[in-house]
Amino acid sequence: MPLRSHGGRPPRGVLDFSTPLNPLGPPPRVAEAIRRLAVEASLSYPDYEYRRLREAIAGYYGLDPGRVVPLNGAAEALQLAVAAFKPAALVSVEPTFGDHGYTATGLGLPWVTLPLRLEGRGYRLDPALVCSLPRSLRRGSILLLSNPNNPTGSLAPARAVLEVAECMGEGVVLLDEAFIELAPGGQGCSLLGRAPGNVVVVRSLTKTLATPGLRAGFAYAEDERLARLLEAARQPWNVNTLAATVVEDALTAGAREVRAHVERARELVAVEAERLRRGLEALGLEAYESRAPFILVHHPRLRHPELQAELNRLGVHVRDASSFTYLTPRHSRVSVRTSSENRRLIEAFKAILEGART
Repeated sequence: MPLRSHGGRPPRGVLDFSTPLNPLGPPPRVAEAIRRLAVEASLSYPDYEYRRLREAIAGYYGLDPGRVVPLNGAAEALQLAVAAFKPAALVSVEPTFGDHGYTATGLGLPWVTLPLRLEGRGYRLDPALVCSLPRSLRRGSILLLSNPNNPTGSLAPARAVLEVAECMGEGVVLLDEAFIELAPGGQGCSLLGRAPGNVVVVRSLTKTLATPGLRAGFAYAEDERLARLLEAARQPWNVNTLAATVVEDALTAGAREVRAHVERARELVAVEAERLRRGLEALGLEAYESRAPFILVHHPRLRHPELQAELNRLGVHVRDASSFTYLTPRHSRVSVRTSSENRRLIEAFKAILEGART
């Protein structure tokens, strides 16, 4: 039986709403670079120091290349952080990315979960819950936090994240900002390049560039010691040559095109997320407010996996959210896609709900 549960495995020919990515797809320059370089890049080892990749990331985001740690997608950050910082425990604000519990179990680490606050139609980060943890637990732990949160779509203001970091004291905050570039208003909430010394910010280029198969991201720490520890824990060739070369080109020669493409994607998410949410609510579902390219949906009368089977039959596939801590088989996460695609999802839910009433 599979241990992990993630999106991204729809049946062939079915529209995938289970993997949140840039809804516009990859920038044209990125798609062309993948086609052009696929064979050539596969025939050589990556530069294990990733000098050009670090410089490209640093130049694009205005960072110090010496504190950039290349990642095989944002998901690699947790494994590196545990190896580098050797925490006494993992603390996570839930629901969130699902591998935290598996990592704690596999390494024999205590795992403490804190809930997001559900207030009305949205979720909220409550720094007081982190501050209420015993100091002895906070000082030796890694706190795992995503902003915007996956899967709820809630976006915490920078001041709330800074308060959490202050409460952690000597503990490390691993701040996953994988979706923040696609989040309307997200740039003002980001701590990249301005985080306290105990915070490691993680970004996913996979999500931003809509290239999930390339697996590219990075971690960044203002504290040079934390950056060096992460770098020491990184295996030498963790990012393949194709991914590194495509990202280097996208963030240097293609930087203007990429910025414009991402801005258009944010504008699309701002409009379509709310339109999709209202469309689902009009059907009698609970769709939570989101500032991310996905929406958490509660469907009290429907359960997975029966719901998934019916949706697949109608040509769409969603993320069963029951594997997220504090959620149930009556929760799904749906990605925000283009207007016509989002209408297909709404129509599929409508057909299923109408069938359930007869």
